[in-house]
Amino acid sequence: MRWSGFTVAFLTVCLVSAAAQDTPKPAARRIILQRADVAADPAQETLFGTVEVAPGSGNPFHTHYGSEMGYVVQGHIRLEVVGQAPRELGPGDSFMVPRGAIHRSVPLGDEAVKLVNAWTVDKGKPLLTPAAVP
Repeated sequence: MRWSGFTVAFLTVCLVSAAAQDTPKPAARRIILQRADVAADPAQETLFGTVEVAPGSGNPFHTHYGSEMGYVVQGHIRLEVVGQAPRELGPGDSFMVPRGAIHRSVPLGDEAVKLVNAWTVDKGKPLLTPAAVP
């Protein structure tokens, strides 16, 4: 029996496709960057979002009615939390700011900063409240 070139190519594609379907796929990989207990009372909600900070800007000292966790995607910042030593963070670094801690982030260099953040805060309260440094 003679097989045409098309038939052989078609059968080869089918066999390779079937073999690929039988190959076990790796499970999703989850990496926990930070873990912290949060208050259950009063009622809280978690907000998950991004923060973009232009070079030369930043934010004033402030607090949250809850905790903040962040992950630096791009750029470099200096995280200043009152009562702690400042930390310089870059891509791949994560941080946690506890409930009520007065803090700010200052961009370093001339590159925009991009963060992925999660805030677990009291429902109905503003996300951030300006604060004076004691």
